[in-house]
Amino acid sequence: MIRVDFTLPAEFQEIPLEAVATAGEGEGQTNETARILRRISRFLSDVGVVYAANCLHTVEGRPSLGSLAVAVVDHPYGHSAATAARGTVQAVLESRGEGWSGGVFHAPCGPAAVFTGGRTQVLPAPLASDGGTGRAEVPTAQFHAMIPVPPPEVGGEGLQMCLVAFSTPQVAHWEKCYAPVVAGILRSLRFSGDGRP
Repeated sequence: MIRVDFTLPAEFQEIPLEAVATAGEGEGQTNETARILRRISRFLSDVGVVYAANCLHTVEGRPSLGSLAVAVVDHPYGHSAATAARGTVQAVLESRGEGWSGGVFHAPCGPAAVFTGGRTQVLPAPLASDGGTGRAEVPTAQFHAMIPVPPPEVGGEGLQMCLVAFSTPQVAHWEKCYAPVVAGILRSLRFSGDGRP
């Protein structure tokens, strides 16, 4: 199994995926929010998320929230990480449409297809601020990176991709506060292991 290591600022708090996914099982848990969090956690684990974290801090006197997820997924990309990164940029930008930009970032771990843009997230009724009777739409600034995991040997076939996703509902804080954070993640990202599940 591939191991992903990177550096984060101290204000990020890891979400223990497996602990959250199993907490409260068999205890007659009636808290709807806790059930939602367990479902989300289980889903994240099932789709290959290996790390998730949130940060809550103050930017220019206002509270600011950011969320990070890192996943490793099976995605055979052939023999060239550079070609895979370029192709991913083209395919993703075509599918996302206006408001998104991207390119290839040359990180120490290899070429990364990176994208920034905005998306409106819809909160389910139990998490909406109106007490759970409706739903809330929240605009977010988002960053996604898709990094071909280096093949296990020179000339070997690449079998996996590492996905890095970051979002914040404080869109105005993206450029000054969070863009340097995600750039630092990409610069510090390292893979170990044989790259095979």
